[in-house]
Amino acid sequence: MSISRTPWPLIAALYMAGLIAGMHFSKISLTLGALAQTYPGWPVAFAVSGVAVMGVLFGVIAGGITASIGPRRAILWALGASVLVGAAQAVLPPFPAFMALRVVEGAGHLVLVVAVPTLMARLAAPKDRAMVMGLWATFFGVGFAVAALVMGDNLRLAYGGHGAFAAVMLVILWVMLPRGVVVVRRPLPRLSDHLMIYSTPRLFAPGLGHGIYAMLFLALITFLPAALGALWLAPVLPLAGIVGALLAGVLARWVTPGTLVWTMFLAMAGLFSLTMVAGSAAPYVLILAMGVSGIVAGAGFAAVPWLNEADDNRALSNGALAQLGNIGTFTGTPLLAAMGQGAYLPVTIIVCILAAGVTGLAYRATRS
Repeated sequence: MSISRTPWPLIAALYMAGLIAGMHFSKISLTLGALAQTYPGWPVAFAVSGVAVMGVLFGVIAGGITASIGPRRAILWALGASVLVGAAQAVLPPFPAFMALRVVEGAGHLVLVVAVPTLMARLAAPKDRAMVMGLWATFFGVGFAVAALVMGDNLRLAYGGHGAFAAVMLVILWVMLPRGVVVVRRPLPRLSDHLMIYSTPRLFAPGLGHGIYAMLFLALITFLPAALGALWLAPVLPLAGIVGALLAGVLARWVTPGTLVWTMFLAMAGLFSLTMVAGSAAPYVLILAMGVSGIVAGAGFAAVPWLNEADDNRALSNGALAQLGNIGTFTGTPLLAAMGQGAYLPVTIIVCILAAGVTGLAYRATRS
């Protein structure tokens, strides 16, 4: 199927499905206080990390399932699961049942973050593909921001509203999604897929950079505003990342995504070094550094279709990207916290330099 013109209304609808995936995390993070009051004595913080654990364990499997059943069916299934889970969570069942629902929600989240970008890349015209992937890279930050604007402390409304949003998008995409867009299928996933993916540079290279980015981004926006004595940075840094991700889609028209990833890691190392000596200007240098990190994120998503022509391989690569991204999200914050405030920026600089090296080697290996 050759696409000569990007169907932007359908791309927008798929992006809205991505916001639902982003809200799988944010709806719990933003209501954690009310959740603790509803379930006193229970470790409610695990309700946030439960989805990340699913990503760590089953990211590649989600890619294999998408490659097997096709992204249309995968997206509709995941939205249907979000509808049912949101309705069940709104009832506020006992905490063990609530956690079981989070496991189901984690599976739906994984399928969405693998299947949606796979289909968006397939539907986009070649000249627009990098821009569409840059747009996709903003789904988490935008989903979090939207949830922060519309969700209050009423758990029933927050969780039920999320399920209702998923129901609306399920109906819209049921009508809009074309059948038979992807014709190349794989058998259902096997454990051996992990070995195959992580021994194939064109499949794992995008995820490698994304995992390091995710490890740094979440940890830095958590700790650096307070460390620099500039709490006003807390809402600004994620916005800088969103702008950077959108810019990646534009830059990738002239610079290959792989080159953008490793060079932007080097640029981040330089900017974080400048932050250490910038004095009162440090917060503004940091904003620029986090914007550059957004370029890394957008370029990583753009690299998946750039390196992989076949839709089933794109699904597998997106699965690895989801898995490594969740590993980064899960580990980055506690690791940086263990280092202590004085080590935040020096450790980040070292990680960025190492990231430039390993991603540069990984993308170079894709040429063979």
